Amino acid sequence: MAILKNSKDKSEFVTEIYLDGDEEPAVVTSSPREIDAVDDALYEFEKLDIDKSFISRIETWAIPQHYTADELA
Repeated sequence: MAILKNSKDKSEFVTEIYLDGDEEPAVVTSSPREIDAVDDALYEFEKLDIDKSFISRIETWAIPQHYTADELA
């Protein structure tokens, strides 16, 4: 299978912020750029008015996006 010319551009970055003692993320954001996903997550976290010392971890990963029928043709 050939690599599509824009395959490197077809990702969405997801960032999750977890708090001490919680298994579920307090904040989840996504963006086409990794830095924007992290910035958005931190911005949303600030809205919660929780001290940043309670953050246990921040995770970011890329999720490949689906292609349109025209891109696959």
